[in-house]
Amino acid sequence: MLRILSRNKVLFSGYLLFLLCFSIPLIIFGKKDTHLLFSGIHTAFLDVLMKLTTWLGDGLFMVLVGVALLFVKLRYGFIILSSFLATSLAVQLLKRLVFPDFKRPVAWFQEMGIDLYRIGGVEYHSYFSFPSGHSATAFALFFGLAFFVKTGASKIMFLLLAILTGFSRVYLSQHFMGDVLAGSMLGMLIALSAHALFETFKPYWMDKGVIKLISKKHA
Repeated sequence: MLRILSRNKVLFSGYLLFLLCFSIPLIIFGKKDTHLLFSGIHTAFLDVLMKLTTWLGDGLFMVLVGVALLFVKLRYGFIILSSFLATSLAVQLLKRLVFPDFKRPVAWFQEMGIDLYRIGGVEYHSYFSFPSGHSATAFALFFGLAFFVKTGASKIMFLLLAILTGFSRVYLSQHFMGDVLAGSMLGMLIALSAHALFETFKPYWMDKGVIKLISKKHA
């Protein structure tokens, strides 16, 4: 695991900066005003962009990426798919067993008599706010992909996609910033653990794609 950390100093430095920048408003302004700050910047373009971006944190998207990677290297596909399973299980256990009464922003603000801006076509929920499942999935996926690439620019690109997906959950008033930060840490740790686990497996077929293995078998 230390080797993974040393190979991804740029990635983790950027992630720590993200945590710092988005934690400071929470500390200074608190949960309520931080959400109103980040969810109150609405434009027609951002409404469309965030509705699209939030799907990058959908479990189906992660599964499709994982299956596609099986045709590149089995190792890559196994890492992404196992990260999906672990993330989904951890998020659901936390939401339903540990934090079942944590209200989502729309329901939480309604109790104060505040109606948040709602975007058409978005289904709003009332409970199971903590942690953000979309954020956990996005960070598990994009950190997993970032570990596969070698250039710092590519790693930062994947980090930015994860951050944008997490931010979309606040923009759409589906989660509070604290939910997103917690989800990001969960997803990142699962991706790191999955990568460290599968890096220990050395059989030759782990670094072959499905088609190459089938072709070799029938050669």
